[in-house]
Amino acid sequence: MASSLLINGTVLSHTSLIGPGHPNLHPFVWQFIDSLPQDQRENFSGTCAESALISDQLWQLDAHRGDGGHIGTEEAVSHFQGAAITSRMVRGHGDPDHGKPITPCAACSSLLNALRVRTIP
Repeated sequence: MASSLLINGTVLSHTSLIGPGHPNLHPFVWQFIDSLPQDQRENFSGTCAESALISDQLWQLDAHRGDGGHIGTEEAVSHFQGAAITSRMVRGHGDPDHGKPITPCAACSSLLNALRVRTIP
């Protein structure tokens, strides 16, 4: 799967994270996912393109803080004001599902809603 985030007039894209190990997502994202009820989490939660895009933005905001701290909820919501995201299936050559819109998983949907990021089908 791949997603594109429109934020502050810039389009950023990411694919889902694959491979061994635990993704280096921003602590805000991990804490959010961990706080969700079990029925809203999957074994792949934290590897989606949406959570990677959100995490990258939060790491950037932390870097600009200058105090070594992590961004809080209010700052994050403010940063994502007016942002929108869309996600598409990535499939092999000739697969008719390649490029079709896909709805974010329950965990990513909750994260995007909490940050008020609009989802575009």
